[in-house]
Amino acid sequence: MNAKQLTTSILLSALLLGGFTGCETNKSKDNMVQTKEKVFTKKYTNADFYVDGKFNGEVALKAYLEMFEFYGVPFTDFMKENMWISDFGLGDFEHAGMAGVFWVNDPVNRHFGHEIYLLPGQMIPEHRHVATPEYPAKFESWMVRNGSAYNFGIGDPTPNPPASPESQKEAITVSNFTYMKVGDILPLKELLSPHFLRAGDNGAIISEFGTYQDGNGLKFTNQKAVFTDVLRP
Repeated sequence: MNAKQLTTSILLSALLLGGFTGCETNKSKDNMVQTKEKVFTKKYTNADFYVDGKFNGEVALKAYLEMFEFYGVPFTDFMKENMWISDFGLGDFEHAGMAGVFWVNDPVNRHFGHEIYLLPGQMIPEHRHVATPEYPAKFESWMVRNGSAYNFGIGDPTPNPPASPESQKEAITVSNFTYMKVGDILPLKELLSPHFLRAGDNGAIISEFGTYQDGNGLKFTNQKAVFTDVLRP
């Protein structure tokens, strides 16, 4: 077992022993037991995610493991080996960052399956997918598994949008969004079009289905954004 696997196992064991659950019980005055549902809420800020300006991957992983435990998502061996976490080099992981797992990304048969993990209020920086010399532009659809998300894309501005992070305001060009709840499915509105996802107040776990993703075709609106993986530098 390498250092990363050991750290992951220790964090997961601590969460399981802690008995983190999604509900609590309270006794009323007449001794009737009432069940009160909990919600997953924001716990960590940039002060937790960065130490002397350096991104702390262990804290980021802990935050996602807590979200998995809350929503009852098993942290499988495949996830331990293949999950990645990125702040896209922007230094604002509290607001702009994500974790994910590529279940499959097949360049031969050109199909792609991805799980997106977003902490409460966290967004993926705006981007688009373009063709490369080897592959056509990626097309994709999304399904919310847990929590909720705002799916932004092209179109007329939608009233009452969620607040944009200060670090991203100058790098957002689309203002049309659909609020997605558990079970909602939405495709990309137009091939090559800019888009991004932002989690609701309770975080989001989102399944993505698409054509093969060539990393060279991923283009961020924010020119400072780059894909970096804190778990596998």
